[in-house]
Amino acid sequence: MAKRGQGEGTISKRPDGTWWARITVGRTPDGKQKRKAFYGKSRKEVQEKLTAALNDINKDNYIDPSKMTLEQWLTIWMRDYRAQYVKPETYVNNESCIRKHIIPVLGKVALKDIRRDMPQKIITDMVAEGYGHSRISDVYLVLHMALNVAVDNGLITKSPAERLKLPPKKKQEARVLTVEEQEKVIEKLRESTSGDYLELILYTGLRIGEVLALTWDDIDFEEKMLSVNKSLSKWIILPDGSRKLQKGFGTPKSKSGFRKIPLIPEAIALLKNAQEKQKQKLMVSGSENISNLVFCSVSGKFIDRGDAYGVLKRACKKAEISGVHPHTLRHTFATRGLERGIPLKIMQEILGHSTISMTADIYTHVLPDTKINSMMKLSVANDKNS
Repeated sequence: MAKRGQGEGTISKRPDGTWWARITVGRTPDGKQKRKAFYGKSRKEVQEKLTAALNDINKDNYIDPSKMTLEQWLTIWMRDYRAQYVKPETYVNNESCIRKHIIPVLGKVALKDIRRDMPQKIITDMVAEGYGHSRISDVYLVLHMALNVAVDNGLITKSPAERLKLPPKKKQEARVLTVEEQEKVIEKLRESTSGDYLELILYTGLRIGEVLALTWDDIDFEEKMLSVNKSLSKWIILPDGSRKLQKGFGTPKSKSGFRKIPLIPEAIALLKNAQEKQKQKLMVSGSENISNLVFCSVSGKFIDRGDAYGVLKRACKKAEISGVHPHTLRHTFATRGLERGIPLKIMQEILGHSTISMTADIYTHVLPDTKINSMMKLSVANDKNS
């Protein structure tokens, strides 16, 4: 027999350990009650779904599941399942995929009427229009996740986004600076008034968002260590699920992104020099570094990623080097580490990669696959024995 949660009305526990609730959402033309069921893995999950539905009914915003369009469901999914649970950048990317690629094609189609060939057409058309694998995969994932949640909520019995055919991913070789190119880039960055943070990537392997979010509290000169615990975020999500363009601190890309990085002498010298330059710059401008940033603008605020790309582009143009991106500096750091004999597992931890294969992918242009495979096996074996 279902076990009802204390003080939670119609919320009950099922024999399999999951929870469910049922409410009346209206009446049929012949006067019978129309009931809606909600299911979840926890009592809290069902309570949230139930509360949202009751709020919609009270505000006359409730949509009959049999008449709900994909656009209406995606609006609910973004509000209830994404806005408060994913990073702002992820939310904005999801919203862009929905607005630009999904709504124009399937937005007005009833959720229950979507066939598998319909979302497949979105993918096929994007391939024909020349979109890259990354963007196509993002659109697919949005459809896949949203329609799976629709199944969980009993809105449809089966997801029409299962087993869609995606274009093969083209493996791109990571651009890495040679030692000579690296020296030229450093020389030109030092000629710039704001190239320090880009040079630091070459000494630490930080992501551009991580280096722009560094604060002086993250730097331990005595222990010669740098702590990574945040990243620059350019979007914030408001309580109603809308987005606002505003730079601030976000979290690292993944759990493995939280890490400590040893500082080599070149990095320590750069940071101490940057500290002195920052004091002078802010003194002249009369601004305050409110966020205690290691690298800030003349007004004491966050440096924009776009400005960072511009600084690097100009430096590389002067050095007569092409095809360089901030991530190129990160790959270059990893390659110099490999050349100095740093183990793959250690490099994975320094870079903050969630898997060792991500780290190994950087080295495929330097070493043959057989050598990379042996390095990975050795790293895994050492990890088990440690």
